[in-house]
Amino acid sequence: MAILERAHLEIVRAVAQHGSLTAAAKKLHLTQSALSHTIKKLEQALGTDVWLREGRSLRLTQAGQYLLGVANRLLPQLDQAEDRLRQYAQGERGTLRIGMECHPCYQWLLKIVAPYLAQWPDVDVDVKQKFQFGGIGALFGYEIDLLVTPDPLYKPGLIFEPVFDYEQVLVVSKHHPLATSKYINPEQLSGEVLITYPVKTDRLDIYNQFLMPAGISPKRHKVIETTDIMLQMVASGRGVTALPRWLVEEYTSEMGLVPVRLGQQGIAKQIFIGARETDANIDYLKAFVELARQPVS
Repeated sequence: MAILERAHLEIVRAVAQHGSLTAAAKKLHLTQSALSHTIKKLEQALGTDVWLREGRSLRLTQAGQYLLGVANRLLPQLDQAEDRLRQYAQGERGTLRIGMECHPCYQWLLKIVAPYLAQWPDVDVDVKQKFQFGGIGALFGYEIDLLVTPDPLYKPGLIFEPVFDYEQVLVVSKHHPLATSKYINPEQLSGEVLITYPVKTDRLDIYNQFLMPAGISPKRHKVIETTDIMLQMVASGRGVTALPRWLVEEYTSEMGLVPVRLGQQGIAKQIFIGARETDANIDYLKAFVELARQPVS
């Protein structure tokens, strides 16, 4: 007979999340005494304490911390497995959860989602867009099914498929002195206000592939979360930014923006879609990747 059960993991996680036996018991729809009794039996079977009381609070022991780590890894996988089996039983496919690490790719994604939903009426799409998104951890933790990223991090158990090539360019107002340049060198940005998404500079192409290798910094670095506001700022002459050429060209005429090549050779990039190897042959995931490979119109 198994000593460790799912209920034990759920209790340890709930206590860690909610801070007390009372709150955890309420969350799990148990009485506090039933919860305490369950863990006491587990501690007796294991021969070690899971937590210790310190006044009114609980402190996880080393064994408890280990159990919490197991709970955080396994419970999301069990939840997803149950959801998927329920979908199979009901003849459904459920929800395709997509994580976005590529901030300007949201507009690109919309062009894929519309035909995808038409082709797969039994599948819903949920997009998780976080500016400090831990994409690899979310894939391993079963929080998402696919990860859209320009910077794949290859790990055992994950696969990444390149789906779209693009060029990263400088974006300036049509009235900016650099607007007539065929390309620019890093030194030409030393007096500029550079506007970027709220991402660490070592993950921004304009920094790690253009400015930093030349030892150049912009006059000032301004962070803005939304693409539309960023482009409005550039159009009004408040700074410059770097974005995919295909995205900039959608705004050039209406906003008076000009894309300029970064360096004589430019900066070539790709968008990748990452997934777990175990999910590689799921039909509706494969269909999404195939649609993503089609040219952006």
